[in-house]
Amino acid sequence: MKNLKYLLPLFLLFTFVFISCEEEEDSAPEEEIIVNSSSIIPSSTNGRPNTVLGCIEINSRITSIEVWDHGQIDGDIVSIIANNQTIIDQVELDGPDNPIVVDYDFSNNGFNFVTLYAHNLGDIPPNTCTIAINGTEFILDANLNANGAVNVVVTGYDVFCSDADGDSGGGNGDDGNGDDDDDGSGTGDFIFWTNQDYGCGNISVSVDGIGSSTIDGYFGSAPDCSNTSAGGNFNNIPIGSYNFTASCSDYNWSGSFTVTEDTCNRLQLTL
Repeated sequence: MKNLKYLLPLFLLFTFVFISCEEEEDSAPEEEIIVNSSSIIPSSTNGRPNTVLGCIEINSRITSIEVWDHGQIDGDIVSIIANNQTIIDQVELDGPDNPIVVDYDFSNNGFNFVTLYAHNLGDIPPNTCTIAINGTEFILDANLNANGAVNVVVTGYDVFCSDADGDSGGGNGDDGNGDDDDDGSGTGDFIFWTNQDYGCGNISVSVDGIGSSTIDGYFGSAPDCSNTSAGGNFNNIPIGSYNFTASCSDYNWSGSFTVTEDTCNRLQLTL
């Protein structure tokens, strides 16, 4: 009986401590999942403004990135920057048969980005490269005055390329929070362009559900969408993805592109 007198209080104390710990664990808040719900491309990188050239969506954040010279190999030297981290540093590009290959983990949920920084113009300006992320190819161009950048969206967080906002070279800026901005126009501009005369006459470009435009000139570097001197312009297109075809007397092109909100989006037609 004497032992019971001491054991009962100890048992009650143990029970109280156990229940208290269990309640504390149950009340612990769940860890917040941070999602970049809009573009986080900074306004500039390494002292040069960033020009947003498009957006792609990927299903896996762990990626294989391949980079090679787009078109003719002309001595382009580039750095590739992903989420402000240099993953390729001052490398001269070769052709598609000998790409530079790096593995990279896009750690952000939702919006990430890739930037092309040109160290020279090569023999044929501007500095242009093809980048393939897990097999999805896109083209970036840059010069000594501006970088080319593309949004990369890791899907699965109810975030898509159509959520990109902000003017060319910025999105919602440098803090990486990716807060939504509901003041956008809901449309964007797109221009198809070439950097040389292909000798086949005017190029007719048709966009499904939008209309057509004629390219009757070319540019030395990626033009602004407000420059209509060579044609190929589509302005105030509702944000989203579209299919296109283009043709002249000797060549044909086809593919798809994405329009992001309040952004000048561009696609170079190359041979």
